[in-house]
Amino acid sequence: MKKENKNKIDEIIRVNHAGEYGAQRIYSGQIKFCKTVKLKKELEKIIKEEYEHYDYFDKMMLKKRARPTFFSPLWHNGGYLLGAITAILGEKYVHACTEAVEEVIVEHYNEQVKYLENAGIEKEMLKKIKKFCADEDNHRSFAEESNKQYSDVNMFKLLTKGLTRLAIKVSKKI
Repeated sequence: MKKENKNKIDEIIRVNHAGEYGAQRIYSGQIKFCKTVKLKKELEKIIKEEYEHYDYFDKMMLKKRARPTFFSPLWHNGGYLLGAITAILGEKYVHACTEAVEEVIVEHYNEQVKYLENAGIEKEMLKKIKKFCADEDNHRSFAEESNKQYSDVNMFKLLTKGLTRLAIKVSKKI
C-alpha cells in the first residue's frame, strides 16, 4: 500500500475509534441520568451499536498498527459530561445532542466512503463504514423526528456540531 494511503487509513481508524468511543461516553452519560424509561431503552439500543462500531475500529487499530488519538482522556470525560448535562436538561436536549453529533458523523463517514471508493482500497473497511454510517443516520433520524417541535435547541445543536467537527479535526492528526 502506498504511504499516503497507509497514512489516510491510519487517520480513518484513529478518528473513527475516537469518535465511536466519544459516542459511547455521551450515551453512557445520557443513560445514567435519563429520567424517561422509553428514551433510556432507545439509548441502550443505540449504545450497543456504538460498541459494535468501536470494537471494529479497536481491532483494526491493532491489526493495522495505527495509534490512538492523544485526546482519548478528554473524549472520555467530555463525552460523558455532555451526555450527563443533556440528560439533566431533558429529553429535547438528549435528542438535540444526538441529532447534531450524528449529522456530523454521517457527513464524516460519507467523506471516508468517497475516499475509499475512489482509492479502491480497504473493501472490508468500506463495507463496515457504510453500515456504521447507516446506523448513525438512523440515530440522527430518530432524534430529529423526536424533536421536530422544538426550535429553541437550534443554538445548542449548532454548538454541538461545531464541537464535534473540532473533535474530528483534532483526532485525525493528534
